[in-house]
Amino acid sequence: MSNNKIINIIAGIILPVITVALTVTLFFMFRPENCTVLFRLNLGYTVLIEAIFFGYVNSLYRKIRTVSTPFLAVFGIYSLYYVIVGAGLMLLYSLALSYFFSVKIYVAALIVLTLLWIIVSVLTAQTDSNYKETVDALNSRQYTLEYFTQKITLLASRYEKICAEKGIRYATESNNRTVLDRLKGKIEFLTPNILNSETACSQLKTMLDRCEEIIEETNLASGDALADWEKKMQRFVNNTIEELDMLKNMTRR
Repeated sequence: MSNNKIINIIAGIILPVITVALTVTLFFMFRPENCTVLFRLNLGYTVLIEAIFFGYVNSLYRKIRTVSTPFLAVFGIYSLYYVIVGAGLMLLYSLALSYFFSVKIYVAALIVLTLLWIIVSVLTAQTDSNYKETVDALNSRQYTLEYFTQKITLLASRYEKICAEKGIRYATESNNRTVLDRLKGKIEFLTPNILNSETACSQLKTMLDRCEEIIEETNLASGDALADWEKKMQRFVNNTIEELDMLKNMTRR
């Protein structure tokens, strides 16, 4: 067993158990002669507060994937406020307010406080879950778009080398190194929302596959056949750019 796992077991299991055991021990060391309802109630509530504290600390180290880091920070603040207010209320009632209010009032106050903490935490968690789901989906699309961008960059580099080796007269066009760089620039400026459509994803893959086929055929061609493949690449780039514009318009709706 690695040192990291040993430390996690100590921090996540052994330390909370020891803390609770010592708390119970201290309570019983200073318990009154008559073990009252208030004594048992305070003991149970103290253990609850400690469980909340250690539960939150463990959630930080375990990095729960279902919630975001900002939520853990916000939840930690809520939990800290709850622990402070709860502990303060417990001490205040035990030392002073027990002479003026019954245990029922005290229990009701603890229940209301706990209920408020749970409601706020759950609502925040629900909002965070929806937010994280949206962000994860966008990141996934961005990663896919990054794949298409890297793929066309690789193909453009290969085509440029072939143009240089075979002396293709269309090796430069405007400010681009090759005609394929026009398509490369177009794909690089696509936004992730275009990948919301499965049709768009499929079309992009088909375009890149066709582009790779033309590059391979151009590499194998010579003479008149080479000139034909030059023209095919130009037509392919022009047609593909028009299709990309169409896909962008479709995904904007």
